[in-house]
Amino acid sequence: MKQYNVFPECNVDTNLVGYLLGGYPKHKSSCNEVVKAVNGTDQFAIGIIDADKRSATMDEGFVEYKLDEGVDGINRHVAMYTHGDGKRYLFTVKPAMDKFILDAAIAEGIDLVAAGYGATLEAFKKETKRIQAATDPKLRRLFILIDGYPELQRLRNTLKYLMYKQYDANQEEAKAYFDGTLTSADLAKLFNPKAPLSAG
Repeated sequence: MKQYNVFPECNVDTNLVGYLLGGYPKHKSSCNEVVKAVNGTDQFAIGIIDADKRSATMDEGFVEYKLDEGVDGINRHVAMYTHGDGKRYLFTVKPAMDKFILDAAIAEGIDLVAAGYGATLEAFKKETKRIQAATDPKLRRLFILIDGYPELQRLRNTLKYLMYKQYDANQEEAKAYFDGTLTSADLAKLFNPKAPLSAG
């Protein structure tokens, strides 16, 4: 499988990004290491970090794409930052990826105990904080179960669009995938222009 120039912070992030993109991201050990990698490159790059209380210092060229309040409202987890150079992107997950995944599972009506996890955030974090979480197949099965969660779908569509286009990505189009204006059907049409559009 291909390794992507995508830098996730945590082991569970690494597993999720690998699931969403079908390849191997370049795992970093901390929020600061991710931001350092993205700040310091002149290549196409994507960073994914938790929105920690001690936020890492992003390059001043990064600007947050402010979503309308109607998109997920108070339940929003993911924020997107685009860089003025057009080839670097950062996504922050509030408060952290494990809470995002847990909330998605609850919203999708997943029985966490039946899926092999505890029903509380603390119990779930015992699984996601392990080193093995980066490749845990049990987590992959959970990702399949929460695949329909709207915010996760928009993150997936945005990442797939960016990885497909890379240096040729249009930031306005990337934002449109992130806010849901463009959908999975638009993405499918992008990958296969001759395919008929489908719902979703």
